[in-house]
Amino acid sequence: MFPQWTLIFLLSLIVIHPLHISAKTWCVSAASAVDAQLQANIDWACTIGTVDCAKIYPGGPCYEPNTLTSHASFVMNDYYQLHGATEEACDFNHTGQIINANPSYGRCRYS
Repeated sequence: MFPQWTLIFLLSLIVIHPLHISAKTWCVSAASAVDAQLQANIDWACTIGTVDCAKIYPGGPCYEPNTLTSHASFVMNDYYQLHGATEEACDFNHTGQIINANPSYGRCRYS
């Protein structure tokens, strides 16, 4: 039989371990970013071919609200997730910020 301290240690791993796995982050546009920077982020990310920009076009689930901040945040996050969710993948010339709260809304689902 296991000594009591070993059993307590094993039970603590079962309880604590899932909390570490669930940590997820998203990349969104920084509040300090100006419209020209956000548009440049959208243009760049949508031309490299890996980001799903169709979702921010009219009729897409992330088109509304029809703002540069909203559209850029979705595109920037898609790029961020596809490129390893690293700080570098969210930099966008210092216009991106990493957050811990899922920014999904309505039909617009951030990956």
